[in-house]
Amino acid sequence: MDRYKITMPDGSSTEEPFNSDKEAITCAVDANRGVSKNLVVEKYTADGHLVPTAQAPAKHTGRQKKNRSKC
Repeated sequence: MDRYKITMPDGSSTEEPFNSDKEAITCAVDANRGVSKNLVVEKYTADGHLVPTAQAPAKHTGRQKKNRSKC
């Protein structure tokens, strides 16, 4: 298990052990009521430095219409 620091949008933070980046990010998003905006999830390295994790891009819901000109 690796140690992670999760910082919430209001500035509060916690440190917890997780098995993976994905698990830490999922837990942080769930704790923030499903919203990932302004969440920071960082992983501690062996020498104590923080490294940011990569969060997956937001999923697109729905379909967008394309404007097509009639020529």
